[in-house]
Amino acid sequence: MEIDQHFIKEKLDEGIISTPYMASHEQLADVLTKGLSDIAFQHLIFKLGLDDIHSPT
Repeated sequence: MEIDQHFIKEKLDEGIISTPYMASHEQLADVLTKGLSDIAFQHLIFKLGLDDIHSPT
């Protein structure tokens, strides 16, 4: 882990990779890691391109 951390820091310092700002309500990983409101959950599921297998057809 320590080596990976230094490697990433070097690449950030060299400008090879960047970490752009992303608002917390746009974090796609939240759908997998947090309890979300229905609206937030549906928004992120839509952005991921997932379908609700339980929705009526």
